[in-house]
Amino acid sequence: MRRRPGSWDPLAWNGPWKGLLLAASVLGSCFQPAPGQTQTPVTIVLTPPSPVVGGNVSLAPQNPPQDFVLCSWYRSATAAETSRILTCFPHTPLVQQNGPAHTGLETAGPGCALHITGLTLNDTGNYTVQIQSPTSPGLGTVVLRVYGNEKSGSVSVGSGNVPGRESSEEPRQPCDADTVLWLRDGASLASSDRLVLSSDNRTLKVLNVTRGDAGAYQCEVGNPVSSIRSDNTLSVPCTEMLPRPTVTPNQTLVLENGTFTLRCNSSPSADTVLWLRDGASLVPSDRLVLSPDNRTLTVLGVTRDDAGAYQCEVRNPVSTKRSEPGTVTLAYGPESVRIDPPGPITLTLGSPLTLTCVADSIPAPSYRWGLNGTDTNQTGSSLTFNPMTLDHQGTYECRAHNPITNRTVSVCVTAGSINAPSSLMVSRIPLTPAIAETPTHPALGVGVTGSTGGPQAPPAPKGAG
Repeated sequence: MRRRPGSWDPLAWNGPWKGLLLAASVLGSCFQPAPGQTQTPVTIVLTPPSPVVGGNVSLAPQNPPQDFVLCSWYRSATAAETSRILTCFPHTPLVQQNGPAHTGLETAGPGCALHITGLTLNDTGNYTVQIQSPTSPGLGTVVLRVYGNEKSGSVSVGSGNVPGRESSEEPRQPCDADTVLWLRDGASLASSDRLVLSSDNRTLKVLNVTRGDAGAYQCEVGNPVSSIRSDNTLSVPCTEMLPRPTVTPNQTLVLENGTFTLRCNSSPSADTVLWLRDGASLVPSDRLVLSPDNRTLTVLGVTRDDAGAYQCEVRNPVSTKRSEPGTVTLAYGPESVRIDPPGPITLTLGSPLTLTCVADSIPAPSYRWGLNGTDTNQTGSSLTFNPMTLDHQGTYECRAHNPITNRTVSVCVTAGSINAPSSLMVSRIPLTPAIAETPTHPALGVGVTGSTGGPQAPPAPKGAG
């Protein structure tokens, strides 16, 4: 073995000590344990108990026999000559004979002690002492561990952070760390059914991740002389399975050229929000305006093409959910108002007469019927007389009214007899409605056009009877 500078080579010794050493060696050989003789177990105490790199340590047998004649130290778990560090003899002064494993930093001390200076991590290992005594030979082994000051630790992630799956982190640390602790946001973590630690605490697994598991994870490694917390932290976000979003309001009625706004109500963990109308994606434009987070859609200058079923779709790395549709309806009309059947119609007195008023309008309009300028108090889209009499001849007016647009349109037909009292001619008089401005609809706060007045009905023809 390569010896350290300053080590002592017994072969270089001359003088009276050489003869004394040889005599002691011969004497020691006389006291080798006889076959079958039991060697007493020896307890060895380390001082200090946790030596560090660059420091010193003493390995001292406890209560060595008073009559021991020599003791030998070995850098192994057995008393093999190749691993012998030194042999000492209890003379005054103490006599030390170095062995093949001596490095120059080991010396013998009183009571068969071994002193090692300038420790390195390589000094870690098993040390055995063999004590020669005519009455109580002994043998003992101790493990010496030399600790280094911890420099750093780091955390590496093992798997993704998906609900229902596990997330694991593992620290990389110096090999002489005795303890490994885990922290989340600076607070120590204890193992549980969901927080599972490996046998050496170097791997942390988090099962069935919840929002409470999100945070900054660190590991702290230590030994009896030092500890260090990882410089880097592992930020673990918790990504939830998104619930289904909702669109509010879910029913919207808007005037043509008006404005409406829809809101997508979703979890804050949604990374992406998209809007669809009748299943087709919407792209922002001058009229379709999205808020910065895409959760609010505003449509300006509404046209009839803007009506439909609106949905929002939210996404994150682990899920995608689409809302139930919210319906947008455009209010307009009445338009294209007419009375069926169209005239002229010839009816026989006593037969039934049914007039139907038809209008294009959303929402559906309300109807009122008039005869010869007088309100008949009849509502509904149809008016029926059965049987038809001379009292029913004259000019009939249908008024269609949309309560949302506040628009009213009228159309008229005239019923009268021709030549014979037993017959009645019904003819339709086409009218061009005249639209007048009406007050603002109180529910929407939007100005709309108002009632339409038809021309004055012609005088009722004189009928028989």
